[in-house]
Amino acid sequence: MARRGRKRRLELEAEYWRLLAAGVGSVEACRQLGIGRKTGYRWGAENGGLQPDYLPEALRSGRYLSLLERRRIASLRGRGLAIREIAGVLGRAPSTVSRELRRNSRPHDYGRYDADLAHHRGRERAGRPRRSKLSTDAELKAEVQSKLDLEWSPE
Repeated sequence: MARRGRKRRLELEAEYWRLLAAGVGSVEACRQLGIGRKTGYRWGAENGGLQPDYLPEALRSGRYLSLLERRRIASLRGRGLAIREIAGVLGRAPSTVSRELRRNSRPHDYGRYDADLAHHRGRERAGRPRRSKLSTDAELKAEVQSKLDLEWSPE
């Protein structure tokens, strides 16, 4: 059964932007994804032609723990496994697991590690990526677009 809703839309949109970054045209990207051409144009218009800052969980960097990894930590910790054993199961460094447990366990959590709460805390602490200069400066964006229209190099 195909997934529906917001998560599926975010995955499609992320794949759309990945295809555009790879040099595929908007119409072709829409065709490959099985979405309407107008949807691709709308996504582009909503973001000023630039890839949005948000990404679905699956497309985030492997540098950060995912919700699934945090849930596995909670499960394994609940079974009484040591930090090094948990790290071995996850394929992560023991220091990563230790740091995760230290940062996201609070005294009022009654000594339990709550994966969903930890994931929320981690996302709240995450640095907010800065928008690009072209997305925030309309004058600069217009100047760059005029040069691109003249077929000048992006450099």
